[in-house]
Amino acid sequence: MKNLILKTLQTAKPFLFLLAFLFVGCEEPFLSQAEIAKGLKSALEVGSEFALKTLGKEDGFLMDQAVKIGLPADAAKFVKDVAGIPFVGNLVKEIEKEFVLAINRAAEASIKEVIPIVLDAITTMTIQDANAILFSENNYAATDYLHLKTYDRLSDACISVIEGVLTENLVGDASAQSIWEKLITQYNNVVNNPLITLPIDPIDPDLSRYTTHKALDGVFLKVGDTEQDIRTNVNARVNDILRKVFGQLD
Repeated sequence: MKNLILKTLQTAKPFLFLLAFLFVGCEEPFLSQAEIAKGLKSALEVGSEFALKTLGKEDGFLMDQAVKIGLPADAAKFVKDVAGIPFVGNLVKEIEKEFVLAINRAAEASIKEVIPIVLDAITTMTIQDANAILFSENNYAATDYLHLKTYDRLSDACISVIEGVLTENLVGDASAQSIWEKLITQYNNVVNNPLITLPIDPIDPDLSRYTTHKALDGVFLKVGDTEQDIRTNVNARVNDILRKVFGQLD
């Protein structure tokens, strides 16, 4: 019996050695849900810092077609509808040009105060099933989760910041709010003019909410782009937790 056991161990030795090598030599150790969640949050924080760097500067919104803010859809339709009316058409087009510059400047100026609010939301967010988010085929999975869990709260928290910035004179002696009011005045003039019979739709005057959503959409776009880069580019993993967590994807 003793000889049989020794013979069995000798036969199994190469297999046991290989198994031990694979176990000990594995480059990526097992990670807990808490560690993965920490890595996901770090990716979102790095993305937020990228948003601050790229959007929170002059032309950060204005010259980036992916995030540039234009007129609200109802106001843009009004400008298009009256384009052929003598004098009025040219006037509202000029107001539109002023407004687009002003609202993008307002968004750019707001980012330095918006990003800390976003970072706080990331820090306090509870990530459920972090493993599924990490190994999702969606390269924006963590960003989408952040959007789902925090967007409404972020919107409510950021709107007061946006309201303040919209009243600042960021384009000469004019603010986005004052230029918007010029457009609303022209809208009212057209609607109340009995000589103009165009079917003009109402315009929603809530500029603060519109700008808040557009600013946050820009931030989330940059955060998502950063997450995708971290997932696919080893060099984008700028700290130990990112390298440890996202190394699982390699």
